[in-house]
Amino acid sequence: MSQQKYDEPFRRSAVQLVESGQSGAQVARDLGVPASQVYAWCRKYRTVPSTHGNASENQSEVAKLRKELALARMELDILKKAVTIFSQPGVPRSR
Repeated sequence: MSQQKYDEPFRRSAVQLVESGQSGAQVARDLGVPASQVYAWCRKYRTVPSTHGNASENQSEVAKLRKELALARMELDILKKAVTIFSQPGVPRSR
């Protein structure tokens, strides 16, 4: 059995369909192409960057977000303590 050749515009349009949200398997069924071929084209012609990105970039982003979260938690704890202190009866309040 000879292997079917598909032109580049056809392959790129299949990739665009996958990138638009359709599953690779569904695009393959619609176009009459093996799913493995559609996935190979996606790896070759992908225009949307992978959500995984660079691992070191992800790690630095996670570290940054953890620092921000720690600061926000600390600020929240301080505010909770202030509310507790100021809501107690008999605490002098300045006016």
